[in-house]
Amino acid sequence: MNSSLPSSQPASGLNRFMDRRGFVRTSVHAGAGALLLTSKSAIAQQTSSERVIKCALIGCGAQGERLRASAADVPGVQWVAVCDIWPYPRTPMGRKMGYDNKKRGYDAAVAEYADVGEMLSKQTDIEAVFIATPDFLHAPHSRQCLEAKKAVYCEKMMSNTIEGARDMVKAQQETGGVFQIGHQRHSNPRYIHFRENIYKGPKLLGRVTHAYGQWNRGVSASKPLSPPKNQEIPTDILAKYGYDSMEAFLNWRWYKKYGGGAISDLGAHQIDMFNWVFQTKPTSVYAAGGIDYYDGKEGRAMFEYPDNVMTIYEYQLPTGTARAYYQVLTTTGSQGYYEKFMGINGSAIISESPTYNQVYAEPDNDWTQYSTGAHPAVVQAGDDVKNKFWEQSRNWDKPKPPSYDLGPLAKALADVRESKPLARWEIPVTLSRFPHSPHIQNFIECARAKTPDKLNCPVQMAFESCVTVLTALKSIEQGAKVTFKPEDFVA
Repeated sequence: MNSSLPSSQPASGLNRFMDRRGFVRTSVHAGAGALLLTSKSAIAQQTSSERVIKCALIGCGAQGERLRASAADVPGVQWVAVCDIWPYPRTPMGRKMGYDNKKRGYDAAVAEYADVGEMLSKQTDIEAVFIATPDFLHAPHSRQCLEAKKAVYCEKMMSNTIEGARDMVKAQQETGGVFQIGHQRHSNPRYIHFRENIYKGPKLLGRVTHAYGQWNRGVSASKPLSPPKNQEIPTDILAKYGYDSMEAFLNWRWYKKYGGGAISDLGAHQIDMFNWVFQTKPTSVYAAGGIDYYDGKEGRAMFEYPDNVMTIYEYQLPTGTARAYYQVLTTTGSQGYYEKFMGINGSAIISESPTYNQVYAEPDNDWTQYSTGAHPAVVQAGDDVKNKFWEQSRNWDKPKPPSYDLGPLAKALADVRESKPLARWEIPVTLSRFPHSPHIQNFIECARAKTPDKLNCPVQMAFESCVTVLTALKSIEQGAKVTFKPEDFVA
């Protein structure tokens, strides 16, 4: 088995490499902590001690840095090793880990390795490993660490192939190890509250017929990366660990050999939320997309997977059919990223970003009774309803022609063609930590107690999301709707 360790992007010295996703810091409303009792994480927290867990990080790119920073407020994390084939980000990462240890009163020493196998054989005190390497290495690295009896936290996407993801499930089944996949929304208290106390619970949305998700990213986020002067990895080392060139090493997300394209990189989180909220798997998917911009012309990067994708999933719920639409765009950052769930009694929009945190009640649905008490399901919003992004405040207005005022006719047209304004409420839970922190804490608690059944995103659940996401690429290739079979989701 290849014990290679690539890194996607340097973690220090090049700030733009750290910017693929922004950190989110918000606040927690009074009483929100009790809502965490709906998660498996809280159960583990109540019953475990804070015994120190000695941890290693594999991969020192942007996502590796996210995990290090997010683990800083998780009790009991001590870094003892870091592994990456590129010294340029590896050494600074080790220094930061040592500083994190020192702040907690732990031994500051962090050993550096270029090879996973060497690290596992020499660093026998490691109990838990965080994997943040490119997608194509998640399967071999996860298996390698699980077979070495380490608890494993592996970033999403599980793998760039369904076969690789299936092997990850089998590795966990064979070893019985604690194996968490980094779909961090599963541990986010806002998402947990929405699913348990709004979508379920009192079922404030009523029958949900549609869901929607998007992640729009501007072209500046996908500019080619290049190494600093005199910091290239020798070609024989790159070849040993599966890379055709330094350019491929730094920009691996563009290539089918290493990643799954934009819908895997960004869409994995939100498409996963369709499955998680509905608590079932889709019955079909139809997707369309193409290489609309990143075609290698005029100095642009060249993607091997579609850069813009739109998909429609169908779900069979106890209440009837629900359709979930998802889009990922890499040609505009307009309107960012969020998910919506739309029902006959109300709709909700939610995101890791604090910008989107609203629930809308359809007319004749009074939610006052659900907004009282120590732990309300919703709270009254403080401003006017704004259902569409173009209704937000602006400092300009287009002059209206003299014929604009239609008198009574205008009101009649509005009454006939438009729904009444919706009452706006808010989800009363936000997050005061980095988005990954609760998920890492759930993992550490389970690693400490050796309770894989308490994980918020075990590998089988993530495998089902992986199949859901990657099958959209199959639909694009075939130009046709793909129907899922039950066995598709069996590892």
